[in-house]
Amino acid sequence: MLKFNLTNATLLLCLNAVFATAAGARPKLTIDAAVITQDYGADRGSLTSAQLDYKLDDGDTTVLLSPIFGARSGGGDTFYSVGIDGTLYHNWSPGISTRTSVFVAENAPVFAHLDIGQDVTFKVAKNTTLTAGARWAHYFGGHKVAFQSIGLRYYFEGGSVSYRVMRVNPDDRDAFYGQLFNLAVNDAQGAGKTQLWLSSGTTSYNRIQPEDSISGDDYAAVLQRFQPISPNLNLVAAAGITSYARPTGRTTGSSFKLGISMPVD
Repeated sequence: MLKFNLTNATLLLCLNAVFATAAGARPKLTIDAAVITQDYGADRGSLTSAQLDYKLDDGDTTVLLSPIFGARSGGGDTFYSVGIDGTLYHNWSPGISTRTSVFVAENAPVFAHLDIGQDVTFKVAKNTTLTAGARWAHYFGGHKVAFQSIGLRYYFEGGSVSYRVMRVNPDDRDAFYGQLFNLAVNDAQGAGKTQLWLSSGTTSYNRIQPEDSISGDDYAAVLQRFQPISPNLNLVAAAGITSYARPTGRTTGSSFKLGISMPVD
């Protein structure tokens, strides 16, 4: 019953936003599909997930509804989970915008069972924004993690750069701080884009079931390319590497993503 109610809440969030966009200009629809594989290194298993994104955008309001399926393998066992993610972006004024998200998945050691987040972004100077955020997640086995973050993004001609500090507070161990750096560079011509993420202590800052040895000493790097192929088809490809701090020493994991993005008239 709890899972049913939470799923309904996610759908209600997205449906309310759909009706809100319908009251204004005709929203633009984009459909994305992606497959992501993640290896955790040192025989600690892997995760394969497939996700669809339905995005409605009318300029001031963007609705993102994302069903996802995942399979987590390790130790001779494989676990499966289905989830759904609802995200609502809204520009309240030229200087204030928000991002509200609700994620619900089956209670299995694959994804978070419940993940709720809220970000508020303020324009604090020319080409500069400040974002403050909070998240709370409940994982398989009863583990709970609270996240708080604050960061700055600077927009320059042809892209942007951002830096974010996060406090990760698991309920069963000491809190730690992480950092996330992002650089986005647009192509000189066309809609292509290349992005780089560098992080420390933030490998749990996602909706994947965290490892027991999660700590502030994990490091990760991800490089992603958004490549237009035709007016109605774009290719999205990413590759990443993560260094995990285990009690027995460091291990290295990798991740790969391949997807398509299709604007729909």
